[in-house]
Amino acid sequence: MGETRLKSKNVATLLLMLLLGRCVVSNNDIKGDEANYLNKLKKAISPVPPSWSSENMCNWSGVSCISSGGTSNVEEIILDSMSLKGQLPPGFNNSLGYLRRLSLINNYFTGPLPSLVGLISLQDVDLRSNNFTSVPHGCFQNLPNLNRLILYNNNNLAPWTLFSANVTDCLALTTLSLGATNLMGSLPDTLGSLTNLQLLELSSNNLTGSLPKSFAQLINLQTLLLNDQEHGGLSGTIEFLSSMTHLSYVNLERNSFQGPIPDLSNWKDLQELMLGGNKLTGEVQPSVMNFSTLWQVSLENNWLQGPMPLFNRTITTNLSLEGNGFCLDHAGPCNHTVTTLLQVAEAFGYPLLLARTWRGNNPCKRWSFINCDSQDKIRTVNLTKLNLTGTISPAFANLTDLRELYLSGNNLKGSIPESLTSLSQLQIMDVSNNNLSGTIPTFSPAITLNTSNNFYLNPGNSPPKASPPPHPSKTTHHYWIKLGSAAGSVVGVLVIFGVIIFICKRHFNLVEKIMLRRERQHGDHYFENLIESYGSLSLKRYTYKEVKNMTNSFKEKLGEGGYGIVYKASLANGQQVAVKILKESKGSVKEFVDEAFIISRTSHVNIVSLLGFCYDKNKKALIYEFIHNDSLDKFACRKDSSSTTHNLDWKTLYQISIGIARGLEYLHRGCNTRILHLDIKPQNILLDEHFRPKIADFGLAKICKKDQSIVSIMGTRGTPGYIAPEIFSRVYGEVSHKSDVYSYGMLILEIIGGRRNYYENVESQASEICFPDWIYKDLEQGNFPTNCLPHREEENDIARKMTLVSLWCIQPNPLNRPSISDVIDMLEGPVDSIPYPPKPDLFSSKRFISQDTNVSSSNRYETNSTTEEIVSKKR
Repeated sequence: MGETRLKSKNVATLLLMLLLGRCVVSNNDIKGDEANYLNKLKKAISPVPPSWSSENMCNWSGVSCISSGGTSNVEEIILDSMSLKGQLPPGFNNSLGYLRRLSLINNYFTGPLPSLVGLISLQDVDLRSNNFTSVPHGCFQNLPNLNRLILYNNNNLAPWTLFSANVTDCLALTTLSLGATNLMGSLPDTLGSLTNLQLLELSSNNLTGSLPKSFAQLINLQTLLLNDQEHGGLSGTIEFLSSMTHLSYVNLERNSFQGPIPDLSNWKDLQELMLGGNKLTGEVQPSVMNFSTLWQVSLENNWLQGPMPLFNRTITTNLSLEGNGFCLDHAGPCNHTVTTLLQVAEAFGYPLLLARTWRGNNPCKRWSFINCDSQDKIRTVNLTKLNLTGTISPAFANLTDLRELYLSGNNLKGSIPESLTSLSQLQIMDVSNNNLSGTIPTFSPAITLNTSNNFYLNPGNSPPKASPPPHPSKTTHHYWIKLGSAAGSVVGVLVIFGVIIFICKRHFNLVEKIMLRRERQHGDHYFENLIESYGSLSLKRYTYKEVKNMTNSFKEKLGEGGYGIVYKASLANGQQVAVKILKESKGSVKEFVDEAFIISRTSHVNIVSLLGFCYDKNKKALIYEFIHNDSLDKFACRKDSSSTTHNLDWKTLYQISIGIARGLEYLHRGCNTRILHLDIKPQNILLDEHFRPKIADFGLAKICKKDQSIVSIMGTRGTPGYIAPEIFSRVYGEVSHKSDVYSYGMLILEIIGGRRNYYENVESQASEICFPDWIYKDLEQGNFPTNCLPHREEENDIARKMTLVSLWCIQPNPLNRPSISDVIDMLEGPVDSIPYPPKPDLFSSKRFISQDTNVSSSNRYETNSTTEEIVSKKR
């Protein structure tokens, strides 16, 4: 009986062991290749975990084993957040054939990633937040059971591609997180084969180009993060989103996606939609606004048009819509004419070229390609040679006052809408040189119709007339009459406003003096509390005595500008710095400290860093990093090149141009608060030892503001030729970030030698010929505006690209200028993608040169009350 019980007990024990199976860890130690590899790993890393002194490797912390057939094999290696350093020994995949999970999160591992080829049991790999330096070719090949691959935050990886690593062979993947890993290039078409993906995170990389067509096959995605790509990022449309109906979190911010936001009505439970910082156009579909689950939306800094979308109230605090082209600054319907023109743009696919200027609620107010009469009736629409695609919209028929319609020289398809025959006042219609098809509708014989060079277009009963249509420029004289009248009215208003300001000025000054006196009464106690309020963000503060010592009693002067004098100095630790002693101005302590801290929070490779400040008994100084090379002014191409240190080659100038643009983009969009520079010129661009540009003197217009209330041509101080026309006169528009774009364009023309006629005109002031005139003439003849910078044939594209971009930047109308982000796109893209800029009108050397024609570095623009908003509202 006892023997029977003993046998039953043994059988039960055996059955229990069989049921536990792989969960039972054998007392046997790991043998063979696995043991050899773990010993190599032990020698390669530090600090070695204390438990790794055990002879039984299955007892090592972070190492889990499975038992099978009396032997033990490594199943998991989990060494998260152990501050481990070193390189993983080679042979990883050849030694750990039973590995199911590998996790090395938040350590300091360097060297190449482990090659995982052929680890068929591997399901989970998480190597985030390390210092790995390379991705072996094909290292993710033949991993049929891999569900999760996370490499996020390995910034030291050498540039690599998904194709080279065979990531897209891992067909079982549900999570792929490769953000901040220096992933580059375009995404392969094979990415669409990962149809099990639920999370795809590729943010903060160097991805470029359009997404592959197969991307739309990722219909199971719930989280999609492609934001913050460098150098312009991903492009193309986002139509693929319409098929991803399970998405809850979408972040495509700061790329170059174009076109409209697609219909999202089939989506299930969208919670976060982040599309800011792209080039999206068109109207926001109601389907985007109707999600009850939606809690955060960012559509800022695009070119969206139409009525401002009205989202549910629950996301009001997490809603960003600024920086677009909505017809109104609040929710509500657009003007019926605006609605009509947006329908026209929709048929063209909402081209970016139109979205840049078709903003606001009145097409007769500075909309490009639209001409109106004095009663704000649209008389001419001229869209000739704009590379438009799509079709001709029947909505043109709603422009009942239209007399002239020019659509020639595009790539339009489809038919000519029958509804256009109802335009009773139409006199001219030119649709020649397109790809139109179908039958020409029957138009009135009184209409001059040109339909030539449309191969698939049938004549029908309305043959085109032989006589060519008159040039559209002949129909624009009403526009200039209207503009002249508007300019006169604005001048009159400014005069009245100036008188009022003059009367109030003494009263304002008295109030200001009283406020400053009260503020100073707080003395050091007020100042210390103010500094303390910034907490850990505090800048290094110096006394005036310390500033005097570090500059060796202001011994070595580096330069002088409108805001003060710059001296070379050395800190106590020997670090060289530049100290700018600011001129006295009427500003409060709080304003100075606030702006100094705003400037200090900027951090960009193309921005001069602010290291400290001094405010001591009204003595103000800013301490900057020291830049070893001179300013760009010393290297600019001039008529007399002997005055420059030496001329730079085209490749260097091109990189300098892009660097300046990136610095400005950061000031305009990248930091927490928008900063307008308003004094971009060669003297304010410093070059380091690698000729990398760094923008200086930004934000000082706010710190050093004067007691001015308005700006006039007589009163403006600045560098002739660089100041945007809207700073002289509001006839040209409002002062904004586009004012910096204008100055940037003039600067580029300066450094490539494109302003030689400008200097001649400054000297004589006798000629009304402005330098853009001869630049356009040179371009038409295939020449480039460079008189002291020769270029080889292989540099032709760079010379032409820089010239075209600068001409876009100096358009008199701010709405016609690109943003600085678009400038970067044009500079980095192919030259053929840059449209030919329209020739600026009303551009005369006399018109834009102030009475003081001194171009020295001491003559700077000082801001006014309108442009005092250097730092605008938070993004």
